[in-house]
Amino acid sequence: MHANARVLLFSDQNDSGDLAGKLEQRGYQPLPANSREDALRIVTGRFPDIAIVNAATNGEGARFRQDLSQLSPDSSIPTIVIGFADDNSDDNLQVEYLPTAFRDSELFSRLKTLARLVTMQGELALRSETSQLYGLEAPIQAEPPVDIGDARILVIATDENRQLEIRKMIADVATTDGTNNYYEGMERLLQHPFDAVIVVGGTEDEELLEFCRRVRNHTNLFNMPLLILSDSDEVSNQDKIYEAGASEILEKDARPSRVLPRLHHLVRQQRYRQTMQEVYREGRHYAATDSLTGLFGHGYLFTHLQKQVRECRSREKHLTVGFFDIADMAGFNEQYGYVAGDRLLRQIGGAIGGFVRAEDLPARVGGDKFCIVLPDTDLASAAPVLHRIASVINMTEFAITDITEPVKVRLQTGCAMLQDDDSAESLVARARSDSMSG
Repeated sequence: MHANARVLLFSDQNDSGDLAGKLEQRGYQPLPANSREDALRIVTGRFPDIAIVNAATNGEGARFRQDLSQLSPDSSIPTIVIGFADDNSDDNLQVEYLPTAFRDSELFSRLKTLARLVTMQGELALRSETSQLYGLEAPIQAEPPVDIGDARILVIATDENRQLEIRKMIADVATTDGTNNYYEGMERLLQHPFDAVIVVGGTEDEELLEFCRRVRNHTNLFNMPLLILSDSDEVSNQDKIYEAGASEILEKDARPSRVLPRLHHLVRQQRYRQTMQEVYREGRHYAATDSLTGLFGHGYLFTHLQKQVRECRSREKHLTVGFFDIADMAGFNEQYGYVAGDRLLRQIGGAIGGFVRAEDLPARVGGDKFCIVLPDTDLASAAPVLHRIASVINMTEFAITDITEPVKVRLQTGCAMLQDDDSAESLVARARSDSMSG
């Protein structure tokens, strides 16, 4: 069974069945264990990506967490701890805490965050191996930040008194900016760098839901932590906010002892992602990239994809390849010349490279053909992303030197997910075939 991530599910109460089913529905592979011994066997034999540990019972969960640290003190498995009383005592970025009576939407929000960190860390290590084959130095190790003293937080609240209270609450740890409406908030996010957003809103507030969706769907903002202070405890209402893209929901009148630790945690996670993104960018060395577009070249693509195929097969992980082909590029070259064609390819390649996640690998396969490799991503998740990239590029009017009118293109888009008998070459070929049939 291939999955987005393999999740060790440890509870000594034999109550993991319902949660295991929900994990499968969300594309995760559950690995249930009812004892420390079973859990440790899974850790050493099945190599789970994430652990969910029920710590609310007789102490076995806490002892198992110690076992994990001893097994791998430098890189312990990211863990969600259920039923832990004090989530302020440990600000390990790879540990999340939930109450015993947690909401499914809350769990899967935390799980998605940890899974993304796992993917970024794993792909960075694999890409370092590939780069060394090209004689390049391995990128520096990305380290989680310790402090957030220079953080910048945007506070959105229609009640200006509450907005000022929150800004005062976090003034010792961050610089703040504030607004009383969502439109202005979105504009400020696009104009200035922020580390997180705190929003005070009602659960019936459609503007809040739309704001969360816009942030999550924006190319430059989809990682932004969104801490929502909500006025309702109704599960269905809070589920809507999580589904729209909230990172965390706390009560509307939450005290500093609740808000500050979670804000600190979310900002540190965001800074860690940004640090890894920078390491990824520095890894695009000229020896491994296409000189025209700055994307990875044909050789690097297939060398690295072979490694990814082996890794995903051994760990039963998803892997999807997207393919873009510029329609009638030959006609453009015939009309305007190859110099203009190269200028157009450079701009399209730059756009594709700018739209992908750090852990995705954008490459120019050759000529007017491009690929994106999306690790730990299934077809259902990858296809909308690829079509969104194509839609933006298809709507763009490119300005090309010596051509008086704007240039528009049409990208043919295809994608394919790794199958049991695939090689790197056959996976790309299937993605290309899919683009030709569209």
